[in-house]
Amino acid sequence: MKWLNKFTALNLGLLLALTVCVAGCGTALGNLSPIQPVHNIAAALELQTKNPNEEVVIPAVPSEALAKPVLDKHGISTVGFRIGKARNANMEALTYIVAFNEYAHAEDQWGEFLSDWTDTQVQIETGTGEDRKIVDVIMMSDHPELFDVNSRQPILTKTADGITVSIAYWRRPDLDRKYNRGNAFSPFYETEALHQGDKTDVFYVKITNNRSENIIFDVKKCQIVDQDENLYGGMNYDDLKERFTYMARATGLYVTNGLETARRILIEKRMPIVEKQVGTRRTGVPPGESAEGFLPFIQTKLNALELRVILPIEKAPPPGAAQRYRTIEFDFPFTHDRGIRVAQPSPRRY
Repeated sequence: MKWLNKFTALNLGLLLALTVCVAGCGTALGNLSPIQPVHNIAAALELQTKNPNEEVVIPAVPSEALAKPVLDKHGISTVGFRIGKARNANMEALTYIVAFNEYAHAEDQWGEFLSDWTDTQVQIETGTGEDRKIVDVIMMSDHPELFDVNSRQPILTKTADGITVSIAYWRRPDLDRKYNRGNAFSPFYETEALHQGDKTDVFYVKITNNRSENIIFDVKKCQIVDQDENLYGGMNYDDLKERFTYMARATGLYVTNGLETARRILIEKRMPIVEKQVGTRRTGVPPGESAEGFLPFIQTKLNALELRVILPIEKAPPPGAAQRYRTIEFDFPFTHDRGIRVAQPSPRRY
């Protein structure tokens, strides 16, 4: 009987250790973000070591002879990439995901780098052979002070045609902790019973206009595209208001106060009206100013892996000019992890 008791005790001990291990893994996943900026190169190197095949390509410094001198001058390294096939590694389009030393930056550093990078980009795009590619430069940073509402996730920044756009993802638990409290529902509040198409993925966006003309921004024209070309549209204040009608318990003062919060934090509500036309008013950013706030999208499907967050910005022509309005798309790459999504904590009130 003694050996039986020892065997039983051993099994109970192993079961307890397994329970603690599983709980620990769940806690760790629950603290991660289901949507993150492009794959980290360090993690990719480990993956490539374990499974060396053509599915993992790490373009540490594409067009190295042209790009590396400028990157070194400003203390920049490539920190992200997109998983692809080796046979597609030399496609025409090329994206650099870069970061300053210590993974942080100041706005003036980014501007100084771009000033020197312009000539290099022209050389790459007008070169010959494998060095001739369309270049896209995006900076990844850990710079929470960049936003009025400090970011908990890495920030991606892109500058084009005098417009700078920065974007960061916000997890649902972080949104609940900040806004789903007291006598107000979070504008992004949701229940587990909601359909995927009625839930949200929320990003924080800052747009700076260094042009001499207005720029126009419509959240309903923004979208997320996954690897299967599924589209997830941007949501405005009216969409969030309608969502509350899908939840039986979301009524009364809690909804009223939640919608009042939405008016203060949504980027569409924090942008001024820059153009008045017959039957419509168009919001955007005047010259020399910035606007920032939260931008929700329809939640991505669980099987999404690679995401492109596309923010179209319309550039107004100079006053009195015969030119047309032109649209530039700011395209940011993200990845989605189903396991982390499933492990996220349930909605909570504080």
